[in-house]
Amino acid sequence: MVLSEPLNAPYARLGAIDAPTDTVNALAFSVDGRLLASAGDDRRVRVYDMDRGFSTFWEHEGLCVFTAVAWRDSVLFVGNMDSEIITFHPTKKEQKWIYRRKSEVLYKTNTPIECLEFDKHGNRLLVCSGADVLLFKNSSRKWHYQDHLPRPGPFGETENYSRPPILATGAYFLGDDDCLLAYLHDGFWKFKFDAWENCRSWGPEEKIAAMAKSPDSTAIVTTNISNGLSWFRSTPENVKKMGTSVDIQPRPQNIPLPVLFINKGQATIMGTTKGYVAIFEAKRGKRIQALKHGEDEIWVTALAYVKLAGRRRMIASGEGNCGQHTRIVIWTQDEANGPSKHQKILKFWGVLTRFIKFTTAVGHMVLILMGVIFALSWLFSAQWRERESANFLQYFGRSFIPPPPTTPPVVPSATPTGQLPSLTKLKELLISLEDLLLTRI
Repeated sequence: MVLSEPLNAPYARLGAIDAPTDTVNALAFSVDGRLLASAGDDRRVRVYDMDRGFSTFWEHEGLCVFTAVAWRDSVLFVGNMDSEIITFHPTKKEQKWIYRRKSEVLYKTNTPIECLEFDKHGNRLLVCSGADVLLFKNSSRKWHYQDHLPRPGPFGETENYSRPPILATGAYFLGDDDCLLAYLHDGFWKFKFDAWENCRSWGPEEKIAAMAKSPDSTAIVTTNISNGLSWFRSTPENVKKMGTSVDIQPRPQNIPLPVLFINKGQATIMGTTKGYVAIFEAKRGKRIQALKHGEDEIWVTALAYVKLAGRRRMIASGEGNCGQHTRIVIWTQDEANGPSKHQKILKFWGVLTRFIKFTTAVGHMVLILMGVIFALSWLFSAQWRERESANFLQYFGRSFIPPPPTTPPVVPSATPTGQLPSLTKLKELLISLEDLLLTRI
């Protein structure tokens, strides 16, 4: 494969996580890339350790489906279908129970949580919940709900004179004073915190299922459900559409697909309903690599990206519509020569894990075989003949059955002259031979 400038080295599959048992709705790497959090329809939030063979580091089971996850330092923010925003402290599990911080319900809205987004300082939080976008602030190490942002105004009547429901699908901070909001049917809106007012920036010309912002806040990319990615240029005044990367999804599968910027904004990744993750060049919208996640009918429903120390990067992709066989696949890009220390550690843990599983399976088989042999010997021992039992026990040097009495050997009786019959016959034969020789002479 010939790669363009955004991908000097291709992404390669590093491994897979089989812990989820239903659709994965959200993924998020910690800042250092050591932990990966997942939320899904199996009503569990899990944290995996990337340095120890993707083992489950922490797990929480709830009463409903979890829909969103985001890290803020060591604190994990989670949203669910019960309209709750909950904070967890999974990295504090090693501490003594008296110092351990418990989970806390930060706020409860009226509709399910769609997404969570922090500003670059980590002191403000935007939460998409139904038609509303909520604003939270951190003061004195305590998060507080401040207000919900105004909803978008009407653009006029639709063709059938009915207004579709308002649904916020994305929110990003553009700077310290403004943010960009995306709505499924209502396009893009920019909100000014100082004036506390919003204004339309683009749309509504197509449905916005999900959106992502480049690191410098100058480019926007969205998944528009029907025909792939749409590219936008963001300016202080408005948002301008630049083009579309066609990757048509089957209409019966009309589902929102995740999208992210990667590699310093030079490329984007998008989930598909065809079993792969598509990587596009951000400048021209050209597809440059496809990561084969699974079978062709699998939906890729969640994505996460992190840049690690050096020149390494990782992508995590989660799937849906697979029942109890859901997986999270980890991809890595390393532009350095040779495998990195992280890759060597992961390979070692993978080999060690497979060795332990193999030896455990062999041990179980040996124990089962010994049990079967013992049961058969116990069942048929009464039918063994006495001689076979004696030979079996004698083979192991423990014969408990006395051997049968032996008769003394029969010694031929001697002749009256005191010689054995065999010796007498031999003597007679020699005498006859002597007479024959004398007659010949």
